[in-house]
Amino acid sequence: MSETKTAVEERQVFLEKLPSGVAFIEFDAPGRSNHLTSHVVEEFEQLLEQLYKDDSIQAVCLYSRKSDNFLLGADLREILTLENKEDALDLTQSGHRIFNRLASLKKLTIAGINGACLGGGLELALCCDKRVATDSPQTILGLPEVNLGFVPGLGGTQRLPRLIGVKQGLELILSAEPISVERAKELGLVDEIVPETGFKERLAQIAVATLKQGPLKKKDEEQLPPLEKRDASLLAAAKRAVRIKTRGFYPAQLQVIDVIETGLVNGLEAGLDKEAETFADLAVSENSRNLVGLFFASELAKHTASGTAAKDPDAAAKTVGVVGGGTMGIGISSLLASRGYNVLFRPQRTDVAGRDKEKILDTIRKAAERKGESAIDTVKVEWVENDSQFAPADIIIEAVEENVATKVGVFASAQKHTRKDCVFASITSSLSVASMRSELPEDTQLVGLHVFHPVDKMPLIEVATHTSVSRSSNARISGLIAKLEKIPVNVKDTPCFLVNRLLCCYLMEAARLAEAKIPLPWIDSAALAFGMPMGPLTVLDEVGIDLAMIVAESLHAAHGERAALPDSLIATERLGLKGKRSESGIIVWDENGKKLGFHPLLASELGLVIDNPEASNEDLEKVAKRLILPMIDEAARCLEEKVVRRAREIDIATVFGIGFPAFRGGILRYADSYGLANVERDLTKIYAETPKPHRTVSGTIKKHAQAGTKFYPQSASAD
Repeated sequence: MSETKTAVEERQVFLEKLPSGVAFIEFDAPGRSNHLTSHVVEEFEQLLEQLYKDDSIQAVCLYSRKSDNFLLGADLREILTLENKEDALDLTQSGHRIFNRLASLKKLTIAGINGACLGGGLELALCCDKRVATDSPQTILGLPEVNLGFVPGLGGTQRLPRLIGVKQGLELILSAEPISVERAKELGLVDEIVPETGFKERLAQIAVATLKQGPLKKKDEEQLPPLEKRDASLLAAAKRAVRIKTRGFYPAQLQVIDVIETGLVNGLEAGLDKEAETFADLAVSENSRNLVGLFFASELAKHTASGTAAKDPDAAAKTVGVVGGGTMGIGISSLLASRGYNVLFRPQRTDVAGRDKEKILDTIRKAAERKGESAIDTVKVEWVENDSQFAPADIIIEAVEENVATKVGVFASAQKHTRKDCVFASITSSLSVASMRSELPEDTQLVGLHVFHPVDKMPLIEVATHTSVSRSSNARISGLIAKLEKIPVNVKDTPCFLVNRLLCCYLMEAARLAEAKIPLPWIDSAALAFGMPMGPLTVLDEVGIDLAMIVAESLHAAHGERAALPDSLIATERLGLKGKRSESGIIVWDENGKKLGFHPLLASELGLVIDNPEASNEDLEKVAKRLILPMIDEAARCLEEKVVRRAREIDIATVFGIGFPAFRGGILRYADSYGLANVERDLTKIYAETPKPHRTVSGTIKKHAQAGTKFYPQSASAD
């Protein structure tokens, strides 16, 4: 095969010239998505130089041959290969040089955006004179970099605030969330929205029409106005808010404000230099590597669900029945309806049916308003009064009380009216799916789903299935999860699955620390200092001690002495301190939800220490170890028992289900960083200091410690 033919086959960026003087630079990388890989950037630079030399070309349209994405930014796998700051600095400075060439091109440039335009893709579009986007619902724009632990590195911190204003630019960068094309048009980020059909031809027409209007002044040549007083105040306020929100654990969010400010004060060139330096520092940090690793792991889980669904497209669900009102049933019904499913909703209690119906519609309405949509007019929710109305359902989800008999009763009653291929899903977090299935007909397609509250915000779903569930049923459930945009973790059907088992370990350890006379404020403070979003005692009060006891008793029954309930927890429940939802919790709250301190009965009746003597950093670090290391040990046991099969699944579950600090990469990634020999040593000491219950370090931790190995192989930076 000739060299020329090989080069043609490997091209990912193409130049097409039209007789009108309009040219197209078209991106078409192998696979589903376009990314700004080094290969793509090199080809783009070559074509850009052609544009500089070719006087017959008067206008250039950037265009993607993909049907659902323009450009999804830099190749994160390439960023993970950067070994040091110098390499990262070379990368971003090279990108600046090329993007500056595009911005300075003395020809009309138009970014034609159809589908996702994110990260470096949006930064490329910002270098153009105009941005024209399609009305496709898949057309979204955003800069997600701070969620990955670094800052936009191809000029986005400078060009976006100059284009749409400091306030709006800052909000878009700090939120790291994509916006719809309609919102982008409102902000001035998109100049024109056109139909997706005939998009390329329409771009050429817009280019010709714009040329007839005369030359455009290039954005980068405009004189930068001095930093206005209100913008300076806005930046200062943003810094204060970010410090409070991130507590210093996510430096990218604070540093990106400094980068923006540098450009506003000192000009574009100085801002780009500051952006490059900051990107280089952050991109090679452990913080960023952990966040990128989590991103890859969660995306892999989503793609796996989508792939499973794609293997049997005929199994896709259209109609979903939901039994049970309350917070969970209402949340699930609202989410399903907003994602286009036909929902058959039946509250468990007919006396509150009207209230539940209104809550569902109100939830959908508010979600639509947040997105600037009017989806409430198109949702399909049918209010079911008897089980015969469930006949068309492809899936039936129950969200009733945690009681096997009640749940089985719901399915048995509905099953009399549904098709044979209807899949049943139990929303549970502590019950055995096998025990429910054993009381239903043998061919019942039953899975367990642990959905987290609030349903519209928590991204994780635990899925407990078994070998008797057909491929078609698995495809149907996977398709549902994919359409809901959730992150699935497949778990073995064991007591409390994975998340509640590890969460319970964390909460029980907090109770044991309380028994050891550790001041209660220290326990929560140590967790917060470690990076947890909430202290374990606050979590216990929010969840409710009565519910925590149900989970703890289930684990005790399954795992014996080492999972025995702390005496302090049993005694607290006997005092009637059941949690925030009841009249009395272990924390006293004022009417505005502010903590006033721990309940005095904990001191007077149980002898616990509720005052807050000054704690040193060393004190808090010791308490944090007592909270976190036993949870690492329990996670290792979950791998031993094949509750899940991979370390990354545990890390996804702990970050997105428990709130384990994302910047630490998940609990097992943190264990690797801490050193498993250190984990074994410290756990041995902790277990010796707390003789009740009797515990020993898991075999998996011992094996890794002795062999000097890790949960993640050295080469698996993105595993």
